[in-house]
Amino acid sequence: MEADDVLAYLDSHPDFLSEHAQRYGLRPVQERVVSFADRQLLDLKDRNRQLEARLAQLVRHGEQNDQTLARTHKLSLALMKAATLSDVHAAILQVFAEHFGLNRVAVRLWHDAASDTQLYNARQDVRLLAGNLSAPYCGPYANDEIISWFPAVPVLQSFAQLALREGTEPFGIVVIASDDAQRFSFDMQTHYLAQMGELISLAMLRVLKA
Repeated sequence: MEADDVLAYLDSHPDFLSEHAQRYGLRPVQERVVSFADRQLLDLKDRNRQLEARLAQLVRHGEQNDQTLARTHKLSLALMKAATLSDVHAAILQVFAEHFGLNRVAVRLWHDAASDTQLYNARQDVRLLAGNLSAPYCGPYANDEIISWFPAVPVLQSFAQLALREGTEPFGIVVIASDDAQRFSFDMQTHYLAQMGELISLAMLRVLKA
């Protein structure tokens, strides 16, 4: 049988290759018959699309991290310039409002040196809460005492709570609140928040012990 005869037969029996694809190392894809090499190429293209999507996601995360680092740097500079407890408190509120877009921030201390200031709060439930924060808390819950530190409007939907520590002993807490339920979620990374807590702790202790 000549090649022309084979081609003529295939032309007159278009389903032949589909019906016998496995025998000849062919695979049907979307009602077409492609070679195994073609199938591998399609698989590689699909994997390439997945990798491109993953890369785009990593780039977005990298840009967000760069943004957070720049904002944390602003906080560091502002805290370094602060000479008094009032200055440190004002710097925290200003940086979070101007650079993070967060204007619901509360700071409370139970350090003895802050006992005659408006920031002092030695309530046992607050101290226990800070003592239990091995890492910053992010989520929708805050106790009644913390909620009372903020205006009633807007209704706050998520909170970040950072313990301020001297060594391992908490002496204060910073609570950042938002009316956006997704701003501080259970699954968010808290690495940068923990660093901010350390920066604020050092600045607070510097002025409290001055």
